[in-house]
Amino acid sequence: MLTWQYTIMNDFNENLLLLDTLNLCCPGCKAQLQRSAKSYSCIACKKDFPIMYGIPDFRLFGDPYLGFEDDYARTQLIVENMNRLDFAGLLKFYWSNSPETPDSLREKFVRTALLGENKAKEILKSFPQSEADKHKTILEIGCGTGGFIVTAAKRYKYIVAIDIALRWLMICRKRVEGMNIKIPLICCCAEFLPFPKNYFDQVVASATIEHTRSQKSVFSESYRVLKQNGVMFVSTPNRFSLSAEPHVYLRGVGFLPRKWMGLYVRLIKGMEYENKRLMSYFELKKMFLKFKNVKFSFPDIDDASLNQLGAWERFQVKVYRKIRLLSIFGLFLLFFGPMYYVLGQKPIQDSDIKH
Repeated sequence: MLTWQYTIMNDFNENLLLLDTLNLCCPGCKAQLQRSAKSYSCIACKKDFPIMYGIPDFRLFGDPYLGFEDDYARTQLIVENMNRLDFAGLLKFYWSNSPETPDSLREKFVRTALLGENKAKEILKSFPQSEADKHKTILEIGCGTGGFIVTAAKRYKYIVAIDIALRWLMICRKRVEGMNIKIPLICCCAEFLPFPKNYFDQVVASATIEHTRSQKSVFSESYRVLKQNGVMFVSTPNRFSLSAEPHVYLRGVGFLPRKWMGLYVRLIKGMEYENKRLMSYFELKKMFLKFKNVKFSFPDIDDASLNQLGAWERFQVKVYRKIRLLSIFGLFLLFFGPMYYVLGQKPIQDSDIKH
């Protein structure tokens, strides 16, 4: 028991030391913060932000799926079992203790998380590569179980990972432990980032933007914290995709008026469809209006993920792989393709830079 507590406390303290190397600010008023053993305090608005298991909780509102108290309870359950289970075992344990998730989807969610590094490799192919990468600062919004950051750490030296769910940050910590990777973890809202302006070279939001409370605010905050010529990357499902909605594995959801989507999912799947807002091409394009050199692309599906699919799904993927390489289908995929990769660059002429 003492060994378990010692190991966990070492991990907690290590994250705080990593955070001390960052320039953090109040997520609300953006003023300077002071850290004590148990919290960060804003010197301007006097708001206190607790430190939970070595991770600062800068959230101004709770996780939309569980809220503060339930998230803390799930996190405690994860902490108590971190040393007992390996990463895959911890994922299975978590989903087995998530009664709101249908049994039919738990195994699929575990498989998706385990294949996160394969997906990250495909994402990184979209980023221009140079010798300067090792000096760039990267922020991942919605790091989840950490598939992207453990892969990106092989290319980038300075990465910060945030998520609105404290429980996912603890599972993420399990993934990176033992890999000799040091990445600061922060719990906060993507709409209220605890960083000063012009701070990061890249902001990455993979399979995250569709779960946020205010997508417009997420883009605004990401733009603010990006340096001049900094790049924002978003991967997100297409609302009007002809394939199944990836969170509930049901076709046709996006073609309905938004107020009917929840009823449709409950009738067909017997589950709730809340806090998910998939965007269309035009909606995403509008979000990137302030950026320059905006590029939409259509990602490939890695072989490991393909092998997890059924025969009919594999056939559809093979068809998609062929048409995504043909320019004549470009317009069709913009409107009805399954997934978007979008890159946009912050202009040098940003007025904030002139101060």
